[in-house]
Amino acid sequence: MSDPTYSLVFSGEIADGFDRDQVKQDFARLFKLGAERLEQLFNAPRTVIKRGLTLEDAERYLDKLNVLGARVQLEPSETARPFALELVAKDVEEVPAAQLAPAAPIQIPPRTMPRDEPKRRSVGFEFTGSGGEFFRIWIVNLLLTIVTLGIYSAWAKVRTLRYFYGNTRLDENSFEYLAKPMQILKGRIIAVVLLILYSVIGTLWPLFGMFSGLLVAIATPWLIVRGLSFHLHNSAWRGVRFGFDGKVGSAAWAFIGWPLLALLTLGLLFPLSLQRQQRFLIEHSRYGATQFGFTAGPGVFYAVAGIGLLVTFGGFGLAYFVGKMIGHFVVPMMLAYLATFVYFRVALINVAYSSSTLGPHRLNARYAYGSYAALVVTNGLALLCTLGLFYPWARVRTACYAAEHVAMNVSGDLDGFVADQRNSATATGGEVAEFFSVDLGL
Repeated sequence: MSDPTYSLVFSGEIADGFDRDQVKQDFARLFKLGAERLEQLFNAPRTVIKRGLTLEDAERYLDKLNVLGARVQLEPSETARPFALELVAKDVEEVPAAQLAPAAPIQIPPRTMPRDEPKRRSVGFEFTGSGGEFFRIWIVNLLLTIVTLGIYSAWAKVRTLRYFYGNTRLDENSFEYLAKPMQILKGRIIAVVLLILYSVIGTLWPLFGMFSGLLVAIATPWLIVRGLSFHLHNSAWRGVRFGFDGKVGSAAWAFIGWPLLALLTLGLLFPLSLQRQQRFLIEHSRYGATQFGFTAGPGVFYAVAGIGLLVTFGGFGLAYFVGKMIGHFVVPMMLAYLATFVYFRVALINVAYSSSTLGPHRLNARYAYGSYAALVVTNGLALLCTLGLFYPWARVRTACYAAEHVAMNVSGDLDGFVADQRNSATATGGEVAEFFSVDLGL
C-alpha cells in the first residue's frame, strides 16, 4: 500500500496583520507567477496549488506559505474535492520542497489542517519618572538657560526629552532620544537670525508685515515635515529608530489645501480636513522599515465633530443661563470651556491612537472624560497656586496618565518584529536624515 499524499489548497484568504499586496508579491516570487495567473490565484474561490505531496514536503510548503501570510490548507489527495483552478506543472515553475525551510511536525486532520492564529496580548506603556526628580532637572535647566542668555536651552531640551523618553517603557524596554544639543542649537540660531531679519525688513519696509503671515503659512508644511523628520529620526526603541517620510507637497494639501476648502464650505469639510491631517502624520511615520497605518475614515471625525458641537453649544448655553441666575458669568463660562476642551482632546486622542497600526500590531487609547478633566483642573489649580513651580509635577502627572491609558495590542511576538526592523532599517534614509539634522523647534 502506497503512502498517502496531500494537496495544497488556497482560497485567496490572507492571515490577519498581513498586507494583501505584499503577500501577492511574495507568492509571485516563490512560484514564478505572471500577473494574470496571480490574479486568478487570488480571486478564485478554490485553487489547488500543488498535489501529490508527501507529508514531509507538505509540511515544508505549508510552513513557508504560512510565513508569507497566506491561509493554506492541506487535503488528502485521494479525497480532495473538485476545484475551480489548478496551478500545477503547466503554470507554476516547480519549487523543490527541499529548498524550503524545514518545519516542525504537523498533525493533519482527515480533511483540513487549520493554522493557529497569532496570539494577541495587550502591552501597556509605563512611566517611571517622578515630579521631585524632574524638578531638579527642570530648575537647573531654567537657571542655566537664563545665565547663558538662552544658549543652554538646547542642552535643556535634550536633558528633558531624554528624561521622559528614558522613563517611558513598553514591554520592559525604555525609549531613547538620540539628538545632540548642537543640532538643536543650530536650528535655534537659524530661527534667531530669521527673526532679526524679519524685524529689520519690517522696519525698513512696513508693507512687509502685511505679507509675513502669508510667508509663514507657505512655510508651515516644510516646517512640519522637517520638524517631524528630525524628531522621529532621533527617537528609538530597542535600538531601532523611528522615521518620517512625508513630502512637503502632501503636507501642503493636508495643512493648507484642506483647511482652505473647509473655510470655503463654511466648516462643512472641517472634520474631513482633520482626518486628512491625522492620516498624513501617522501614515508617513514609521518604525524601522515598517510604516504606521491609519484606519479611521472621515465618518469617525464627523461623529466627533457632531457630538462636539452639541457639547459646545449645550455647555455655553447652560453657562449663560446659570450666569444670569447667579449674577456673574466667569465661572460658568470657564466650566463650559473646560467641558469643550476636555471632550475634543479626549475624543481626538482616542481616535488617533486607536486607529493607528504598526504591521500586525495596533495601538489603543482609553482616555476617560472624567479622569482627564480632573487631571487638567488639578494641574491648573496647582500651577496657579504655586506661580508655576508645580510645572514639573504637572508634566510628570500628564505623562503618567498617558502611559496608563495607552496600550499596544500585540499580535504574535514583539521580539521577532523588532529583530526584523533592526535588520531592515539600517539603510532607511539614515544618511539623508543626518545631513539635514537641524531641529526647527517643532
